[in-house]
Amino acid sequence: ASVLPSDALAYGSSTINSISDHAFNVLLDRWSGRLGRPMAAHDYSDGLAALRVQLADHFGLADTAIIFAASGTDLEYVGLAAAYDGRPLTAILLGRDEVGSGCIHSAAGRFFASETATGAQVVAQTAIDPAFVATELIDIPVRDAVGSPRASAAVAAELAQQADRAATQGRRAVIHVVHGSKTGLTMPTIADVERMAAMYGDAVMFVVDACQMRITPETVRRYLALGCVVLMTGSKFVGGPPFSGFALVPGVVRMRAHRLPAGFRRVASRAEWPAEWPGADCLAAKSNFGLLLRLEAAMIEMERFAALPAERVAEVTARFSHHVMNLVKRLELAEVPGAGGAACLATDTLRTLDLSARWPECDFDIARSMHGHIAHLSRQWLGREIRLGQPVRTHLLPNGRAAGTLRLSLSMPLITELAGLSAPALGERLNRDFALLSAAISAAGSTALSKQGAALRN
Repeated sequence: ASVLPSDALAYGSSTINSISDHAFNVLLDRWSGRLGRPMAAHDYSDGLAALRVQLADHFGLADTAIIFAASGTDLEYVGLAAAYDGRPLTAILLGRDEVGSGCIHSAAGRFFASETATGAQVVAQTAIDPAFVATELIDIPVRDAVGSPRASAAVAAELAQQADRAATQGRRAVIHVVHGSKTGLTMPTIADVERMAAMYGDAVMFVVDACQMRITPETVRRYLALGCVVLMTGSKFVGGPPFSGFALVPGVVRMRAHRLPAGFRRVASRAEWPAEWPGADCLAAKSNFGLLLRLEAAMIEMERFAALPAERVAEVTARFSHHVMNLVKRLELAEVPGAGGAACLATDTLRTLDLSARWPECDFDIARSMHGHIAHLSRQWLGREIRLGQPVRTHLLPNGRAAGTLRLSLSMPLITELAGLSAPALGERLNRDFALLSAAISAAGSTALSKQGAALRN
């Protein structure tokens, strides 16, 4: 991604976005007199307070605490803070390959890098606070070995089994639900989450990873009504620049929260947590102007998208799906199976290509090379820079290696742009776009596989 608007053909919102022209210009007008000066802590606090009002209005929230952070990985700490009651925690994560790569550390209360968003120098993979030293992490897969999504009921049963085991050991379970994974999976279904929430009440904390943000406000409210903490970011489907996130915590959960552990001083500042959160006054009152700007860029895109007529969004996503299927057929690829069932934002706007259907030797490492070739060589090849979603490990090849994949996805700003076209112009635009995407994938496959062959011969 670039710090300035890009002219890249961007179907890679499942990974990252450059800021849009529209958001960039709005922010430039809004902040033109302030960009050369440091931001005072009280101005930062006022800016985040305004965003809380906007987010509450966008989602139709009532009695919900909103916490900001630099990424979805950082937001995992919010779920732990909401769950901690003095007992050691058991974090039950779903599909480590289909969520943020650092979540295997942050979901267990550990630093995932050597420097935090506040600039603190830390030791990666150590606990952010003594309260989380004894936290254990359990990972439950969402797909089987051939890449098919597991049945929701089976996943829910395994989550419940692990929660029961944690309780017998004097631990409190934090169950992760994924709504719109890196490949668009929602697991388990919200109906199964409702059954588990009714079964456990407040004995278990539920955290919904909706960080792709391929979720409707109505569904967000449904999760919050169940007492779930919902994690979202502005840098994926929303189309904002990288590194912005926010967590929604139901009022009833916030009211039960224990004092915020002092270790949070190294990962967050005062304004990013609600004033009424117990112990939040331990956080340093300092600003992060960059985070505020990135969050504001995301809010700009969310408001533009919300103003679109539903039928226009449906038409764009249906045309996208049609063109993806044609591309798959033309290139003799396959699609990694989705969860099936009713269509939703996650399934309508994100598709995962199985490259090994055309290139049987194309494993995850080769797919990574292809992704890099497309990013860096597409302008040379085709006269246009192209961005696709990075590979995700979804299933295994016969040799035991992870199969190669790439992802195609829509973003809010791209849908907004396409929705403004007439029906004939939309068809022409998608025909041009997918001709370029098809040529880029073919060229990248030939390049990556020829380089691999040369390396093997040498």
